[in-house]
Amino acid sequence: MRIIAGSARGARLAPAPNGVRPTSDRVREAIFNSLGQFFDGGEALDLYAGSGTLGIEALSRGCDKATFVERSGQATHAIRENLTRAGFVKKGEVLRRDVTEVVERFVAEGRRYDLIFADPPYRIPPREMEGVLGRLAALLAPGGRVVLESGGPLAEAIDNLKGVSRRYGGTVVTFLERLENTMKIAICPGSFDPITVGHMDVIRRACKIYDHVVVAVGANLRKKPRLPAEERARLIEKATAGLENVSVEVMEGLLVDFAREQGARSVVKGLRAVSDFESEFEQAQLNRTLYPEFETVFIMAAAEHSFLSSSAVREIASYGGDVRELVPEEIQEIVQRLYDTSADEQAATSDKG
Repeated sequence: MRIIAGSARGARLAPAPNGVRPTSDRVREAIFNSLGQFFDGGEALDLYAGSGTLGIEALSRGCDKATFVERSGQATHAIRENLTRAGFVKKGEVLRRDVTEVVERFVAEGRRYDLIFADPPYRIPPREMEGVLGRLAALLAPGGRVVLESGGPLAEAIDNLKGVSRRYGGTVVTFLERLENTMKIAICPGSFDPITVGHMDVIRRACKIYDHVVVAVGANLRKKPRLPAEERARLIEKATAGLENVSVEVMEGLLVDFAREQGARSVVKGLRAVSDFESEFEQAQLNRTLYPEFETVFIMAAAEHSFLSSSAVREIASYGGDVRELVPEEIQEIVQRLYDTSADEQAATSDKG
């Protein structure tokens, strides 16, 4: 037995004690190929640890700490020797305890682990295994995973855990994640100077796709807007007051950073014509480079709004033109007043006279 990859790659491990069924190199490599080759910190919990090969492999690949739980005295001695051979004595905590007892204590203490390995003896009583599995979800950190080895397939859903099973020869490995009541959140960004009925159409349609839509009002724009971001946001709040799953936020900095803060993995963009696609496609590719899990969803504008833009509304309003059909009803009078620069020019001329 040896460490397959990472900082302790190639380190030879002690022979497994009698009665311990160590995870083979082939299965171990398959497990970490599925989990991801390397880790950026985090803690691992190795239950029914045997000789500790899985937890030590996780340490070698970047985990900060690993806790090993094993009832056998010979096995815990082997784990300590293997930690020494791999150079991870200070990163490993070895507990010679009953797994059920330790799991209950860890849950009570509020401990959380990014990786939990469980390779129970096949002869373990089913009731004990069910009790342990039922508590593992409470020990998982957000985004954490459980790796369970067994002699046969398990149910795909186990007490707030859900995953998939894969067979490697005579070993079945089940990868489990905690079921989360996650809300699908999307960002709908723009300058909204001002918001138009075309924007509102896209926002309403996005509301039918996502649980929550965050309208992100750009603050750091290349072109100076007519109104400050805070005022544009207040106009949007008035226009979207009837949409229960919409909130409005002022956005500073990069869109991908704002999306992470909001817990969103999608951005919704409205396309008025084919000509809009080229620049939006480029931006979508850049965003995915910065945030690989971030997806761009395009919604085509309704035909009656394909000609409409904020700049057109600004120009019409600046000359005192009627924009009532172009902006949401709730803010028509406000937009007409705030964007009518002809009134300002007339007032300035009167003052000079």
